[in-house]
Amino acid sequence: MTNSDPPPHSNFGAPTSLLLDELIVEILSRLPVKTLMQFKCVCKSWKTLISDDPVFAKFHLHRSPRNTHLAILSDRSITEDETDCSVVPFPVTHLLEAPLSIILDRYRLRFVHIPNDPSYLLSNLYCCIIIGSCNGLLCLRNYAWTTLQPEQHWLRFWNPATNTLSQILGCLNKFFRLTFGYDISNDDYKVVAFSVNEVKVFSLRDNVWRDIPNFSVVPFDIEVGPCHPYVNNGVYVSGTINWLAIRNKTEYERNDISIEQFLILSLDLTTETYRHLLPSQGFVEVPPVEPAVTVLMDCLCFSHRFKETHFVLWMMMEYGVHESWTQFLKISFQDLQIDYGISDSLEYDGSQLFLYPLYLSESDGTLIMASNQQGYDGHDNHAILYDWRNKRVEQITSVDDEILWFHTKAYVESLFSTF
Repeated sequence: MTNSDPPPHSNFGAPTSLLLDELIVEILSRLPVKTLMQFKCVCKSWKTLISDDPVFAKFHLHRSPRNTHLAILSDRSITEDETDCSVVPFPVTHLLEAPLSIILDRYRLRFVHIPNDPSYLLSNLYCCIIIGSCNGLLCLRNYAWTTLQPEQHWLRFWNPATNTLSQILGCLNKFFRLTFGYDISNDDYKVVAFSVNEVKVFSLRDNVWRDIPNFSVVPFDIEVGPCHPYVNNGVYVSGTINWLAIRNKTEYERNDISIEQFLILSLDLTTETYRHLLPSQGFVEVPPVEPAVTVLMDCLCFSHRFKETHFVLWMMMEYGVHESWTQFLKISFQDLQIDYGISDSLEYDGSQLFLYPLYLSESDGTLIMASNQQGYDGHDNHAILYDWRNKRVEQITSVDDEILWFHTKAYVESLFSTF
């Protein structure tokens, strides 16, 4: 289906008005979700179409522009004992157009205002962290533990655009790393829970956990690492979950790793089977910190540092086809205005620079990355906004709170519901 395809047939309207019905569907499918929520009160048939028609929801998502939002985790906590985090769907344009300040005639810093909306507060959603984002649904998790009760973890699924929230689902009695994706063939959202010795899959449609075969190769840093926690939880693309793996290694020891040990472990959410993908043949040197596996512009990406001089981003243009790896960007640290954390002699303890891509747009030549180094604003991590056409670099900071950039997820508004 392309953007010019006719709208699908639905139960909307009588046969005598089919042409008019299709025209209405065509128009409504191109409107933002916020507008459609207001149009639900126009008439009963429009409300049914917008709220209860899964065919229209899929058609609307297909027509929606991609790559427009990020789900940002912001922290307004005053003390370490009291958390006050919110998950805020934030338009990328608001980041790119935020007020700009020039520091020391060289450093460019954009100040963004994150809305303080109670409906985005994780504590009001009875959750504490965002697991993943897929087709406009956010998967959230929470846990409880006391000396008198066993450990409990649970999930909730939330559509911020329609403000619909699932009940508490998928309870577990111990800690797992989690990731979230969509089984295309079975039209089912799934959560993968994994540890070194165990892998489970939760089906949102069936509301049940099932054991599946354990990893063929254990993903790297499967236990929460001290330097870059949660960046290798797995990323969703093309009906699969993908992790960075290093054969026979769960910790990063650069001097004891060869290029041949690196791979990308892929789990097909339909067949629930694994396959191994290899990085590009252009990846020829073990970097001082682990590479990152991400999804940008709906493509699987592999990024890494090269020597003490560059950041390199590879993109798999056709998923699963090794020959389709393309070096999309190679950016010098000089152009990124980075002169710290890039010495190969530094310890692997957080001192080494680690960059994690969050957003990429070829149309406007923009890359947004999370960095573990202290930014101009004094926070321990920050975001870098890089315009590769003009070789212009900026940092992004929040006016009101700290943004936890490494927890940021790509997000698109949709009409999908968890009910």
